[in-house]
Amino acid sequence: MSSVLLVCKQNDVIRVLADVLRPMNFQLIDSATSAGEGRRRLQEIEYDLVIVNTPLGDEFGTDFAIDIMDKFMVGVILIVKSDSVSSVEEKMMDTAAFVVPKPFNRQLLVQNVRFVLQSRDKFQRLQKKNTELKAKIEDIGIVYRGKLFLMGYLDMTEDEAHRYIQKKAMDMRISPRKVAEQIIDTYSKKK
Repeated sequence: MSSVLLVCKQNDVIRVLADVLRPMNFQLIDSATSAGEGRRRLQEIEYDLVIVNTPLGDEFGTDFAIDIMDKFMVGVILIVKSDSVSSVEEKMMDTAAFVVPKPFNRQLLVQNVRFVLQSRDKFQRLQKKNTELKAKIEDIGIVYRGKLFLMGYLDMTEDEAHRYIQKKAMDMRISPRKVAEQIIDTYSKKK
């Protein structure tokens, strides 16, 4: 169901994190020991969640988190030393990353993982709906443009042009957008 990438320079911490996450039924629990390796893994596999235990060997980890959140649809949890929490939270303020202090509380980490995954799912649904609405608006614009061509070249009223496109779409068993595109193609050549 879900996949997680653990990015941490210490293998023993990776094992502890994996033990915490295993009961959550992740389909894939993968690991990387540096930000560079983490970036390569993200190019190969689509993860739902990335947990970064700072500092990493090649960088601290905040730039890595910001970078991957810009490029991939992934939830991010940063684990940082308690005395660095406020400065990291400030740096991550414009992102959706969660900052967890270490030493971390297992229960708090599990709650954050669940929340990040739920938030990611909700965001993906909203993004899908937004894409569908944009497509619908584009369809309406093309149909309207088709009606304008009919009104301009065949002296139809808007209602007549609308009915013409709807009837043609039903008769041909295609979308009104396709009919409008055909109309636009036909009358664009006559200019």
